[in-house]
Amino acid sequence: MLVPALVGLPAAQAHEVAMTARVVAVDPDPDTPPTVEGTVTAQQPEPGTRVPAGEAVTIWVEPDSGGGGGGGNMPRVEPDKPLDGAGAN
Repeated sequence: MLVPALVGLPAAQAHEVAMTARVVAVDPDPDTPPTVEGTVTAQQPEPGTRVPAGEAVTIWVEPDSGGGGGGGNMPRVEPDKPLDGAGAN
């Protein structure tokens, strides 16, 4: 079996792609349940490596940053308010 490319995929999709390729995507810590939320940032072995069917492919998953921390543009909007009053000639 060839190891599929899992990096960049959502974790849940990476597990499905791995199963379709007849390998098993696993977390680095075998004592934790499989991570199904977040994005795969690394894998071992590398894509294209030939392995036996059922072989484990370790994936590292970065949690998605949705929810509370995505206000990157908000601080840029707030300084505009004082500039409106200070724009007098």
